[in-house]
Amino acid sequence: MTLELSIGVLYSTSGTYQRISRHARQGALRAVEEVNRQPGGVRLVVHEADPRGQLEAYHQGVESLLRRGVRHVVGTTTSASRKDIVPDLERAGALLWYASPYEGFECSESVVYLGGSPNQNLVPLLEYVLRAYGKRGVLIGSNYVWGWESNRIARELIDAAAGEVIGEKYYHFGDSDFATLIEQILASDSDFVLNNLLGESSYFFLEQLNTACARVGRRLPVLSCNFTECELPAISHLSHLRLLSSGPWFDVPGNAFSAQQRVRGDGQRFSSCYTCAYTAVMLLARACEAIGDDDPEAVLTWLQRGPQETPLGRLALQSHNNHLTLPNYIAEAQAGRFEVVYRQPNAIEADPYLTGSSMVRFHDLAAPAPVVPDLKVVK
Repeated sequence: MTLELSIGVLYSTSGTYQRISRHARQGALRAVEEVNRQPGGVRLVVHEADPRGQLEAYHQGVESLLRRGVRHVVGTTTSASRKDIVPDLERAGALLWYASPYEGFECSESVVYLGGSPNQNLVPLLEYVLRAYGKRGVLIGSNYVWGWESNRIARELIDAAAGEVIGEKYYHFGDSDFATLIEQILASDSDFVLNNLLGESSYFFLEQLNTACARVGRRLPVLSCNFTECELPAISHLSHLRLLSSGPWFDVPGNAFSAQQRVRGDGQRFSSCYTCAYTAVMLLARACEAIGDDDPEAVLTWLQRGPQETPLGRLALQSHNNHLTLPNYIAEAQAGRFEVVYRQPNAIEADPYLTGSSMVRFHDLAAPAPVVPDLKVVK
């Protein structure tokens, strides 16, 4: 007998961060298609709301989904939109399946966090970059909680490594003029820029910074924890930037999941936005089929019993904070795709409040290099 269940999909298809949202929505809907093709089991009925990138519309959207009997919502891209609807979900006893990276310092019983917290993306990225490129950085972000908190954590890590934050600046969504900041970056001789801008502003910034670096003959690393394959078509070849991104999944050659999706899709490149949203729907459907119901508390209990196979690997949902353990890769944009340059050896348990994350490796970076004695060979 088929179990028919309603789920909500809450992503913006327009607005300044539409590329990210559209890719996540596409991953969620592809998973629904695959679930519904299987005989018996679960059939998912999708109810959608499109906030069009307007923060005030997310509350209206989730309320409309809840009125239609939805108990599980896959969606939202920004932390501001997530935080705006969490009280609605808590009041209704519903679950949000959040597939985007976020800034941490949150743990709600009404949210399943699948996109990564700072110890799963930002911390390994900064450790890698501080060792490889230097310890003088400029921090830039969109003027909301993702940018503020991500840069605050970055500042603490850089300070622990005896590095220097040369500058820190925030911009509104959609801002497009970065000339003053870029001149400051070039004049400061910084080793890297941490880019926590979102959507269109990020594309404008990267293009303008690349042009300025080309003018002075410089190549500068730019770091991100939220830039994925779906955004690469929005920028030209950045010949004078090293665009490094940190995340749980990249569409690299030989990846079985992306190869499978291309056979069924249109040959596009995929991203962690797509893959994490796809994983959210698959885990939800698997749990509902196993328990014969979509009760949110029962779904969580079932998923927390042990690791599950996912396109990201065999991963566990942590019972104490509803976060997914995740792998971490650091990749560099090259010729229209990302190439992995470093991989964490094991999946990382989420530590959203950074209470269990050791700073020892950053303090080690602060230690002066050992002095090698100048030995003479005496014959």
